[in-house]
Amino acid sequence: MMGSRTSRDTDMTAVSASLLARLNGFIETRMGLHFPPARLSDLERGIRAAAAEFGFRDVESCIEWLLASAPPPDRIKTLSHYLTVGDTWFFRDKRLFEILETRVLPEIIDSRRGREQNLRIWSAGCATGEEPYSLAIVLARLLPDLRDWKTTILATDINPVSLAKAAAGVYREWSFRDTPRWVKQGYFQRRERNLAIIPAIKRMVTFSCLNLASDPYPAVSAADAMDIIFCRNLLMYFSRERAQKVIRRLAGCLADGGWLVVSPVDIPGAEFPSHLRAVPFPDVILFRKETDARDAPPPPRLSLAKREPAASAPSGKAPDPRPDSIPPVSGPVARDLPGNQARLLADRGRLAEALALCEEAIGYEKLNPALHYLQATILQEMGRSDAAVDALQRAVYIDQDFAMAHFALGHLLPRGTEAEKHLGKARSLLEAYGPGLPPEGDGMSTGRLIELISAMQGIEGRR
Repeated sequence: MMGSRTSRDTDMTAVSASLLARLNGFIETRMGLHFPPARLSDLERGIRAAAAEFGFRDVESCIEWLLASAPPPDRIKTLSHYLTVGDTWFFRDKRLFEILETRVLPEIIDSRRGREQNLRIWSAGCATGEEPYSLAIVLARLLPDLRDWKTTILATDINPVSLAKAAAGVYREWSFRDTPRWVKQGYFQRRERNLAIIPAIKRMVTFSCLNLASDPYPAVSAADAMDIIFCRNLLMYFSRERAQKVIRRLAGCLADGGWLVVSPVDIPGAEFPSHLRAVPFPDVILFRKETDARDAPPPPRLSLAKREPAASAPSGKAPDPRPDSIPPVSGPVARDLPGNQARLLADRGRLAEALALCEEAIGYEKLNPALHYLQATILQEMGRSDAAVDALQRAVYIDQDFAMAHFALGHLLPRGTEAEKHLGKARSLLEAYGPGLPPEGDGMSTGRLIELISAMQGIEGRR
């Protein structure tokens, strides 16, 4: 029976491990969310908040009620509000949006202008709406004849509270951190201390509640298939098996030649369908659906071998501008490409190839701490923890302020003074970094990382 709503405080008695494990299985089955051991504290914190919302003062009674009563979808959606993190901002990942605006969308637009002038984009896991509205702004910039086009931007999320804020289209300054100034000046109206999206952009986006783990996906007829699907910083909350199932279903919603956009943190170890081909851009890797999987070439393998400069192309023949035919590049971006490719290979389980490419890159850039950190990540996946520690120690020797390398060392080293020293250093660096996503942080905020460090330090203190 549900408790009184006279108080929103719940009993802080620790939830038993067995009950928390049962809840974890229930959450994964009904919502697709997976809480590994390192994140069980997040699950417990979330269910405590949800218990108060449901009217319980005893959190274990709330869990038993959830497990026994097969709660209706609206209860599941309420629960999602406390178990998902919707922190995002406009034009998050500038490089991605630059490639979208200069490479991906122009190709689609040019192929359809004067014929079937339609575009369909889906933002899956849209949180509070910053991503789909950013996409709408990009389309408005690219299409001076927007009224002559049939555009669809579908934005879905499991969290109804986030969707309500997205539909309102009113944001605080925090949603514009690291966002170009022209975005606020051209597409928002000041509303006291907040900013409201202008009506013309707001009308371009349709919001809907959808559970990627269980609800039916949008129609996939040839006329309705999606040209681009964004599903970023979401699959990381699923188990590997669930994430792969969602990837397959998303691929089924794509038009031939359509693009799937995920984050590197979303796909560690995930296997993509053969008809989704990895296409590397500078600093970004997207996935494109082949027209016929039998004709799909293998994912391109970048190398540090010298490339011929663009000027050496035959006279009168410019490099192919299509997104899947990358012209030669040079400078820092070119040097980072092997690192991106190594990450891709590691994410697809090709660890030996990833390690070889990473070590080749280190041979050219011995003082690049990010490459040593990537090497450590791959070595750890291969079960070579001692070698991973050596790589991490090289990373912090090169850059003593590399927070994530210190964090990883604190995790891998045997419990003791040395591990505690690195955890303390990571914590102080993250606290100085402030709110946001630190470099190489796998999409975790500084706040969440500090919470993990606190938990690890607490375990050490009890030994």
